[in-house]
Amino acid sequence: MSVEEQAILDQLAKKIDQQEKTITQLVEIIAATNRRITDLSIQQKKSGNQFLLS
Repeated sequence: MSVEEQAILDQLAKKIDQQEKTITQLVEIIAATNRRITDLSIQQKKSGNQFLLS
C-alpha cells in the first residue's frame, strides 16, 4: 500500500469516527426528547387535560 493510499484510508477512518460521534449525539438527543414527551404526556393525563400532538 502506498503512502497516498494509507493517507486516504486514514482520512476515511477519521470521517467515519466523526460520523459515529454525530450519530451517537443525535440518538441521545432523540432519546432525551422521547423521555420529555413521555413525561409531558404522563403529566397531561394526570391533570386530565388531553390534547393531540401533531
